[in-house]
Amino acid sequence: MANFAYSQNETDALRYSYLNYNGTARYSGLGGAMGALGADMSAISMNPAGAGRYSRSDFSFTGNVTSARARATFNGNQEQDLKGNFNISNIGAVFVKPLGIEKPTLWRYYQVGVTSSRTNDFHSRTRVEGDNSNSMLDGFSNFLNNQGFDLNNIDNASPFYERLAYDAQLLGYDNTDNEFFGWYDPDNPTPIKHIEETVTRGAQYQTDITLSGNYNGKLYVGGSIGFPRIRYNSSSVHTEIFNTDSNVNTIYDTRQFSFSEELKTEGNGVNAKIGLIFLPVQWLRVGVSLHSPTRYTMNDSYSTAVASRFLTDSFNRDLSSDVGNFNYRLITPGRATASAAFLYKKRGFITLEYEYVDYGNSTLNEAAAAPAGAYDFELENNTSESIYKAASIIKAGAEFRVTNNWTVRGGYAFYESPFKENINTINASRTNVSGGVGYKNANFSLDFTYLRSATKSQSFMYDPALVPETNITTAISNFMVTAGFRF
Repeated sequence: MANFAYSQNETDALRYSYLNYNGTARYSGLGGAMGALGADMSAISMNPAGAGRYSRSDFSFTGNVTSARARATFNGNQEQDLKGNFNISNIGAVFVKPLGIEKPTLWRYYQVGVTSSRTNDFHSRTRVEGDNSNSMLDGFSNFLNNQGFDLNNIDNASPFYERLAYDAQLLGYDNTDNEFFGWYDPDNPTPIKHIEETVTRGAQYQTDITLSGNYNGKLYVGGSIGFPRIRYNSSSVHTEIFNTDSNVNTIYDTRQFSFSEELKTEGNGVNAKIGLIFLPVQWLRVGVSLHSPTRYTMNDSYSTAVASRFLTDSFNRDLSSDVGNFNYRLITPGRATASAAFLYKKRGFITLEYEYVDYGNSTLNEAAAAPAGAYDFELENNTSESIYKAASIIKAGAEFRVTNNWTVRGGYAFYESPFKENINTINASRTNVSGGVGYKNANFSLDFTYLRSATKSQSFMYDPALVPETNITTAISNFMVTAGFRF
C-alpha cells in the first residue's frame, strides 16, 4: 500500500476521461446526438459549428435533479444506497451578428457564444458489507515487511496508513521472525465482518468560448477554447468487526476498527475544438468535430483517521493524520466525432452520432514546478496504456413535432467499455436512455427530459490479493428542465 501522496493512478486518469455528458434537456433527450443539428447550448460544446445554426441571440439554463442508486455485491452479499443532488447542468448565451446585405459576401451571420456544461457527475453513496477471512491489517503488515521496515525505522512508514495503524495498536511485531502482523487472531474460525461506506461528491464542468459563422446557409464552421474544471470529493470509512468470543488465542483483543479516508481533488484545464456542419441537400445535415487533449493542473488534499476498539477500553485509540497536499498534471485524451441528421419535412428527424476516444492516451505528470527527481508516474502511465483501449460512443435520437409548438423526443447512447479484453470480469460499458417533450414559440422555449444512465464497475476494499472484488451497479436518474429565451 503506497504512500497516499503518490497514489494518483490510472483509476484517477480514467475517472476524468470517461465522461458522461449532461446539458440541456433537449440535448439529453436526443441522446446527445446533436452534432449535425446545432442551435443548442450543449450541442455547441461538442461541435462548435453548431453555434452557426443560430440566427437570433439566445440564452438558456437547465436545472437537473439527479438520483444515484448504487447496488454493491461483495462475497455474495448485496447492499443498496441512494444519493440525490440538484445542479445546473448547462447555462449559456449565444450572440448573433448578421452581416449587412450590402457587403459582397456569402457569410450571413457570425456568432459568439459562452456556455458551461456538466460533463461528469461524481455524486454517489455506496455501502458494501460482507465477511472475509483476511483483514486490511494484513495489507498494512505485508507492505511493511516487503519494504524492510522494523521497529527501528517504523517512524519512517507512511503517516497516512501503516504508521497510523501501528500507533493505534492494530499492528504487532514478532521479534523472532522480525515481521509485523495484524493484531487479531488468524486462527479464529469466524470470518471478519467488513463494512465500507463511501460518499463521493462533485462534478466536471466545461466552459467554452465559441466563435462560429454561417456561409450561405449551407456550411457552418466554428471553433472554441474550453476551460474544463474538476471538483471531486471522496469520504470513505472501512470498518472491520472481529468475533472475539471465538478467538483461539485470547491474547488478541481487537474488537473492531474503522479506517477513514478523505480526498479532495481540484483541477483546471484548457482544450480546443473545431467543427463544421454541412447541408448537402435539404433533408440531410452532416457534422464533424475534433477535440484536442485536455491539459489539467491538479491538486489533491487528503487525510486519514483510525479508531481502534479493544476488549479493554484503555487501549482504545482515535488518531488522525495531518492534511497532505500534492500537485501534479493530467492530460486526458482528445476526441473525434461524426454525425448525421435525416429530416422529414418540418415534422421531425432522426439523428446519429459517433465519437472516438482512446482512453489509453491519458497521462499523469509531475507538477510544472516540481523539483528535480520528482515522481514521474511512469508506472501509472504504462498501466493506463496496457489496460485501457480506444473506444466508441454511439448516440441516436429522434424528434417529432406534434403541433406547431409541441414536440416529443427520445434518445439512446452507448459508451463502450474503456477496458481491454480480459482486464475486467464485468462489462464496464454505460447506456443512457432518455425521453422528453418540448414547447417552443417565437421567443421562448421550455423542455423537459428524463434520462437514465446505467453502468457497472469493480473495486477492491484493499489489496486485491487479500479481498474479493466488489461489483457495483449504478443507475442515475436525471430530471431536467431547460428554459430558453431568444432576443
